[in-house]
Amino acid sequence: MRDRRTWQVGSVYWNWTLCLRYTNIMTPQKHPIRAIAILIGLAFAAAANICASQDFDSFGRSEVLPDPERDWVFVDYSLVDATDDHFLGLIGVAQAGRPAAFRFSPDGLSLFLVETFYTRGNRGERTDTVTIFDTATLGVAGEVVIPPKRALLLVVEGTLALTDNGRFLGVFNLTPATSISVVDIESKSFVGEISTPGCSLVFSAGDRSYMMICANGDLLTVTLDEDGREVSKERTERFFDPETDPVREPGVRYGDEWLFVSFDGYLHTVDISGEMPRVGESWSLLTASDREQNWRIAGRQPLTVHQQSGRLYVLARQNDEPLDDPADVDGTEIWSFDLASRERLQRLEARPESAASGGAAATLGSTSGDGASNILVTQGDDPLLVSAGGTGISVRHALTGEYLHERLQHAPSNGWLALRMR
Repeated sequence: MRDRRTWQVGSVYWNWTLCLRYTNIMTPQKHPIRAIAILIGLAFAAAANICASQDFDSFGRSEVLPDPERDWVFVDYSLVDATDDHFLGLIGVAQAGRPAAFRFSPDGLSLFLVETFYTRGNRGERTDTVTIFDTATLGVAGEVVIPPKRALLLVVEGTLALTDNGRFLGVFNLTPATSISVVDIESKSFVGEISTPGCSLVFSAGDRSYMMICANGDLLTVTLDEDGREVSKERTERFFDPETDPVREPGVRYGDEWLFVSFDGYLHTVDISGEMPRVGESWSLLTASDREQNWRIAGRQPLTVHQQSGRLYVLARQNDEPLDDPADVDGTEIWSFDLASRERLQRLEARPESAASGGAAATLGSTSGDGASNILVTQGDDPLLVSAGGTGISVRHALTGEYLHERLQHAPSNGWLALRMR
């Protein structure tokens, strides 16, 4: 539509100019009355021509999306068809505070995130809400006001968690005291706040429980009753050693396990199938040769899992010095592992060939811009591997590594990735 409008406006301009020249109105001093009359007439005619030929959007109209496909992906707030490179819609969110990661209802009909509003735009009295969106229209379907305490962080895993039964939404608070705000999704009401001193982030850990990571390396399990109120808080065995090798916050769910990677490249697993989380054996994603070559795990969203095949995808890069904050730099390669055998299956360049000569610069978020900062794999028999970074959004066949699109043209240039759940 934009091209057609541009052509029409340009056409009117040139027709008008030719007409002015033909009637000698370019020198109106010769026939001032005729010049003014013709100019007014042409102005009305041009306006009528432009307006009559346009199909303007009407405010407040809501479109309904077709049944979702497995390759629909959110890039920040934009919904994109990764196969057809087609923009589908946009979620309208408050810009005063960064939203938490998306969570979908088990039936896929609702999407939840947290927003922050200020009475004076970027200042004034603060209001936090859990906002509920209809996934068919991407419109707001409701909201629940919660205490104005939610952690104003970049979008990371662990700021928002939905219990496995889909009933209770937990919001991580940081004031700097740590706590969880619990929202009953069924009744769309705020249940209460649970204090969690020394423990941060929140992850689903069963039908009525959450898991949190504590500063000393322990895990905290918060158990709720049928109404969403606190029943117990219990620390479990030490998860990692924060003094020698802390874990990073962007964990990824694989069945009944949570997977986390440490700064030094070790994968830590937590089994949540029982009443209490159980820490599994950690193992290295880096071989001895990788370590000699200074390979490290990098990126803001460095892990993703294809559930059906049990493949783990990881962002990695070479860096002479240990990374103070791995989220600040892109991964230059994407590695895939078989989680059962712990064998590395693939090594893929994270930067498309089309971007190699383009001199892509760093984008918002202070990433290095030379690879991918976020990765996501779609589910099903024919999964796609989507990567985002300073080089744009790229799409590959996840199992073969072949590019479907080196760069999506109808998507944001970068952003946090999330699957559009059914």
